[in-house]
Amino acid sequence: MMASSHSATGALAGVATTGAIAPLLGSTTDVVTLAVGAAVGAGAALLPDLDHPEATATRSQGPITAWACTGLRALSSAVWMATRTPADYGGYQDGAGAHRHLTHTLPAAVVAGVLVWAAALHSYGMAAVLWLLISLGLRGLGQCLTGRDRRSLSQWTTVSLGAGLATVVVMVVAPPAPSLLGAVVAVGMGAHILGDWLTPQGVPLTWPLRRRGKRWWMYRSPVAFKADDECWQEKAVQWVCWSGTPLTAAWAIV
Repeated sequence: MMASSHSATGALAGVATTGAIAPLLGSTTDVVTLAVGAAVGAGAALLPDLDHPEATATRSQGPITAWACTGLRALSSAVWMATRTPADYGGYQDGAGAHRHLTHTLPAAVVAGVLVWAAALHSYGMAAVLWLLISLGLRGLGQCLTGRDRRSLSQWTTVSLGAGLATVVVMVVAPPAPSLLGAVVAVGMGAHILGDWLTPQGVPLTWPLRRRGKRWWMYRSPVAFKADDECWQEKAVQWVCWSGTPLTAAWAIV
């Protein structure tokens, strides 16, 4: 699935998660809190693709995300090598389990959520997390646009400054609860994983459990489609998510 669709699903997932969990944590579901949930969810939905050197997430923050990509690819390959069975063979687009493996598992989404929660316990950590995820979200959401708007949200300086300004506003006006931030990240990554389940390459949904002798069994939707900018299924996913996000926010506020 393309970055634009991943971000759209992440925004919807972020708003829904915020609306459901914020009241349980004693937080309000006001417009700012829900907007933060949408932006963070949109960014989190791009995190799994940090294992691909050409992904929008990898190119979003220059050397910072490029180094993260290198490290995640090495880690994914190492985990694949350590946990594969004789029935497991190679990886998607490579032969060492670097892409669509570790970062596309549900345990990875949970671990990422826990790490974000831990980082957000400190104000500086929360600010860094917000800046990174909002910048990722802006890059992904920008892919839904056309022309000058799309080019603007593809520029590192524009995205970084915009995310920085948004982070300052959020930290001053309504900093989110660390546990809420972690939950939105985990669910946003989960939305990405389910999105890639809709593609022919599939995802290892049940890792580290075995299925038919494989730990890295790739699950695919029975109605899988090839993802690209002209794919009507991608456009349908985006339309549903962009329609559902404000409706879900309105439900949460009411």
